[in-house]
Amino acid sequence: MKNCKPIEIRVGDLKPALVGLGKITRPSAPDAVLRCIRVERANKSEIRLQATDGDFHLNLKAPAKVIDPVEPFLVPLEALREQVRGCKAADSVLIRPNAKAPAVSEFPGPPAFRAASVELPPKITSSLLRAFACSSSDPSRFVLQGAYLDVSGKGRNAHRIVATDGRQLFSSNSMELSSLKSSVILPNHVLWKWKRMTAEVPWILRVGAEKGGDAPFRISTKDWSLSGKTISGNYPNYRQVIPPGSDFKSRAEMSREVAEAIANLIPKLPGKKLSNKPVGLHIEKGLVSLLARETTEEPWQFYPIGPVKAEGPDQVVFANRDYVQRATGFGLTSISTTDQQSPMQFSREGDLMIVMPVRVGDTEKLKRPRKLAPIVSTKQPKSPQSPAKKAVSKKRATAPPATSDPMDEIEVSIAEANKALASAGKKLKSAKGSLNTARDQRTEDQEELKGFRSLFRSIKKLATGSN
Repeated sequence: MKNCKPIEIRVGDLKPALVGLGKITRPSAPDAVLRCIRVERANKSEIRLQATDGDFHLNLKAPAKVIDPVEPFLVPLEALREQVRGCKAADSVLIRPNAKAPAVSEFPGPPAFRAASVELPPKITSSLLRAFACSSSDPSRFVLQGAYLDVSGKGRNAHRIVATDGRQLFSSNSMELSSLKSSVILPNHVLWKWKRMTAEVPWILRVGAEKGGDAPFRISTKDWSLSGKTISGNYPNYRQVIPPGSDFKSRAEMSREVAEAIANLIPKLPGKKLSNKPVGLHIEKGLVSLLARETTEEPWQFYPIGPVKAEGPDQVVFANRDYVQRATGFGLTSISTTDQQSPMQFSREGDLMIVMPVRVGDTEKLKRPRKLAPIVSTKQPKSPQSPAKKAVSKKRATAPPATSDPMDEIEVSIAEANKALASAGKKLKSAKGSLNTARDQRTEDQEELKGFRSLFRSIKKLATGSN
């Protein structure tokens, strides 16, 4: 190892790899080997970088110059980070064995097993990632800390991917996972949010035989693989949580632009620190709006979003804003509701998300705007527009029709009266000031006139005496 030639690698290729490796390596691990990266030559132009936390094992490929054969070795993650700190992407660094690192033989490898491969096309991969986002993080509910691949359904495309945390439930159906011998729960991990893993498709899934209750699994692509163990246990009967379509009284279908506008606006709304972080979905007269407020003492403020195709009675349902943002961010454009106490459903094609409502107590305390333009226009342009005009049109959204609520008229009248009183008060104050100025001037004029009269009398006496 002393004569081992270093490996040359571009900083622009190493830095992105360190991001993923850093999500699984534990810098504070008591075992030094868990703080290290295993480096191995793949071929003359690639190396393999491996990291583990004891439960998960990540294996990455990265471009590098490795002309001569190199024995595997360990390097502390922090040492690699220090090498690339302050370097530009075009720069190159040399990776070599670290004297302070443990022996490579101490590095725990991923579980070895044989299993049939299951190709996960992009749609299934997307559904799996959405399911991971909806899984639980509660340590007392370990069985909910992952995505459930349910292959119990009979018939073609009868399998599902499901996840829930008890307050939201995501389900994606109409898929074929027949290569799996039985249903499994794949554990969630922060790595599923890493862009490199989500960008490379298709994924290949392998699940081994159970040993001691947990079955090993591996998800891989051409350039990376993640291994671990599935979650053992019986997944809850999620089907009883999904209401039948006949239970819903109202439905609203929105465009993707409206769903995207909702997802983008929610993080900017007031009330983030309120208990359960409530936000209201208000569907009335073909317009969907959001309701939010900063404190529980304030009325709910309207934030019109855009038009929807609605069926059934108008509805107002309050839910945790994180779940509503997630559902609309998933592109689920259909909203089904029953009442303020029943779960609402977001759906699109084979994906659906059930969201439990939250109670806010004073749902009638609404501050309706008389006229406020929605984010997404409720009208379509009559004729084709130039790019410049289209840009202006996006900024000038058409206002929804004025509400006929009599309370609005009273509020407007009061506001106008207050404005008129304020204006009259200013005029009265100004007139009073002018009057006081005139009085002061009159007093000064009178005093000056008295002085002139006295002087005139004195002059007249002098003139008479001289005669």
